[in-house]
Amino acid sequence: MLQHLRRAAYTKLHGLSLTRRLVTVLVLLVLAAYLLTTSVTITMLRGYLVDRVDTDLETYITPLAERVSAQLLEDATGRQDTSAELWLPPNSYYILLTPLDDAAPPVSLASRGMDDTPDLSRVAIDDGRLGEPFTVGSDQGAGTWRVLALPLENEQGLVSGTIAVALPLDEVDSTTRQLAFLTIVIGLTTMVVVGVLGWFAVRRAFRPLTRIEDTAAAIAGGDLARRIPPHGVRDEVGSLSDSLNRMLARIEHSFAVREASEQRMRDFVADASHELRTPLATVKGYAELHRFGAMSDPEDVAGAMRRIEDEATRMTRLVEDLLTLTRWDSQPQMAPTRVDLTVLASDVVQDARVRAPDRTVRLVPLAGSLPDVPPVVVGEDGALRQVLTNLVANALAHTPGGTAVEVAVGRVDGTVAVEVRDHGTGLDEDTAERVFERFYRADKSRSRASGGTGLGLAIVAAIVGRHQGSVRHHPTPGGGATFRVELPADRRPADS
Repeated sequence: MLQHLRRAAYTKLHGLSLTRRLVTVLVLLVLAAYLLTTSVTITMLRGYLVDRVDTDLETYITPLAERVSAQLLEDATGRQDTSAELWLPPNSYYILLTPLDDAAPPVSLASRGMDDTPDLSRVAIDDGRLGEPFTVGSDQGAGTWRVLALPLENEQGLVSGTIAVALPLDEVDSTTRQLAFLTIVIGLTTMVVVGVLGWFAVRRAFRPLTRIEDTAAAIAGGDLARRIPPHGVRDEVGSLSDSLNRMLARIEHSFAVREASEQRMRDFVADASHELRTPLATVKGYAELHRFGAMSDPEDVAGAMRRIEDEATRMTRLVEDLLTLTRWDSQPQMAPTRVDLTVLASDVVQDARVRAPDRTVRLVPLAGSLPDVPPVVVGEDGALRQVLTNLVANALAHTPGGTAVEVAVGRVDGTVAVEVRDHGTGLDEDTAERVFERFYRADKSRSRASGGTGLGLAIVAAIVGRHQGSVRHHPTPGGGATFRVELPADRRPADS
């Protein structure tokens, strides 16, 4: 039964809210402490008052015994002497004389201020209570008495009976009852005050946690920018708020990155679909014309086949660029080697001269670079070669014929820089900001005519980023566009 009640109380307590639970536990703890201290106080006070009564009994019993013995010598009949009132205790009392003779009844010698008498059975000489105070009840009422009994001696020094003095404990009981009543009243008042103050104190202490709960609910509702207000105090709740705000900032950033990635993926798919739609439509159109017999002339058939081949070449180039971007986006790691960008740039310049013999493409030193320090980086040779090839091809494709293109290489402090400059019309501000976006073209019609896919500079940015470098555009002095690639220089010895 007790276990069942304990389990029910435990279930009831844990069914409350945290605020009510803490207030309940607080009130119960205060109540337990109050009951303990009150019980100890009342017990100690009653014990002190009873000790005072025992002291009075010990003070009264000796002269009473001597006086009664003397009186018994003077009056052999045992007649009560009313003169004893002069030396009896000043407060309420009761005195009983018990003769040694079993046939003689006990004699009440004197009493004062009491309507009731103590329940004193015959006090024998061999009673173990002789000489020590003890407590008895009343004959008629509900009061209690404190009794001390001693043996009486005659003139020969023999024991002739016992004398017992009893003092009522009504004042002791009244005092303890009054104290108990006051402690109950004060205790109930204290419990109410503690409960009310504890309720407000716990609610105030939990106010930061309530704000955290509201913030979590708002974030669950979609408001990822919501943050927990500063607590203002460097305690556990303040530390928790700071930690949660940092976590929420990272979560918001992760969601933003994911949404941006998904948006880029959607844009990428849309742009790739758009780029593939035109050549596919061209191939399909020529195929349908041939199927319907609209091209009977051999020259028309040859022209259609050439156009189909050109569009297939464009689609092949586009797919290859897409595969390159995908590889650099998902490649977990690369196999780095020491790459001298002077050698690599020289090869790219020679290749450009072969592809465009009518254009001036030259390799020049980079202004401000360190002399006699080879521009060596750690990276993938083929990828870095593709970076320079794309930049030079972009410069040749988007500048008028006869415009010179320069490739400058050098080492500046802890980086190796490569600049590809042209002296054409340059890029406007909007184009310069978006030139590294995938499928972006400043002049879409001319780019398609020249076979561009809009992915060349995007591939450059992806490869340079994987090499922990940067690429940016700035105007060429005198007109034109310059693309500057910066990569961390290799600091290892040449023979390592």
